[in-house]
Amino acid sequence: MSARAPTEERPPSRVRRAGAVVWTVVLSLCLVPVGALTLVRALGFDGVSPLVQLVSVTPWVALAALLVLLLSLSRRRWVLSAVAGLMVVVHAVWLLPFFVPGPGIEAGADGTLRVMAVNVLYGRADARAVVEAVREEKVELLSVVELSDEFEAALVEAGIEEALPYAWTRVHPTEGAAGSGLWSATPLTDGRDGVASRFHQPSAVVGVDGTSVRVTAVHPHPPTPGAVDLWTDDLALLRDEAHTDPMPQILLGDFNASYDHAAFRDLLGDRFADATRLAGDGVNLSWPADRRYPPLVDLDHVVVDEGMRVDDVGPVTIPGTDHLAILATVQVRP
Repeated sequence: MSARAPTEERPPSRVRRAGAVVWTVVLSLCLVPVGALTLVRALGFDGVSPLVQLVSVTPWVALAALLVLLLSLSRRRWVLSAVAGLMVVVHAVWLLPFFVPGPGIEAGADGTLRVMAVNVLYGRADARAVVEAVREEKVELLSVVELSDEFEAALVEAGIEEALPYAWTRVHPTEGAAGSGLWSATPLTDGRDGVASRFHQPSAVVGVDGTSVRVTAVHPHPPTPGAVDLWTDDLALLRDEAHTDPMPQILLGDFNASYDHAAFRDLLGDRFADATRLAGDGVNLSWPADRRYPPLVDLDHVVVDEGMRVDDVGPVTIPGTDHLAILATVQVRP
């Protein structure tokens, strides 16, 4: 019998090598936009279009980074896994404070104000639903943006004056998104038109158990392509106005910005806090709210002054608008 020749070890198949290359390329290509948006968020380079729009979806970028990490680990791409893991850690640092409960408000505490802010989409929202929410949630201070004359009349017809008899409103004669207003259960004093490039952001003073608090209906111009400068100017004007006023303040409305925008964090500075982040109940995604899919971006906020506490922060669905309303109980003097 002739001796059988030793079997030669076969090299990895071309198919397996090609598959490995494809996975490396695909995962690398996925990391590029994730890394770019992470870097933009970290450096605050979001004052130009389209970065200003893309930074709004930073929480979803965190999810994408986690998915790339898991896929990279499953395919044993260790370098890509390290890069994706670093991004996941960075996003976790940004997101975790939204899930850490704050001190809250003790039951029966004095000096509290129940507030709600709603964007009514050029006055197309259901005015009766707004008034019903005010009554059901025992709202004491309401901020309405994109207010029109017609919607203000619809609120009155729906009974807003019975629940919140005091108002300070500013409606633009031609620009449907520019009107804003405040309604209160107690008198509003020292009404001001507010600072803005084109939109009205009225403010007034309300008394809360002996403490005077300035409340502002916030609605800067949106950062649409070609109008980002208006957005940055509005937020800067609002920041300067708020930080130079020593009176305790609450700013509430559609900021057209998320916490991931540098301009919004600059507005907060070391004095103000986002009630959603302060409450620690998670990220409050509020727009768009009229689609078949859930809201993607957090644009609507209640911003409170230093030392204030918040509780019961959450969204309310109002038919006819593309924003969820936001509710919060604010303790103005703990």
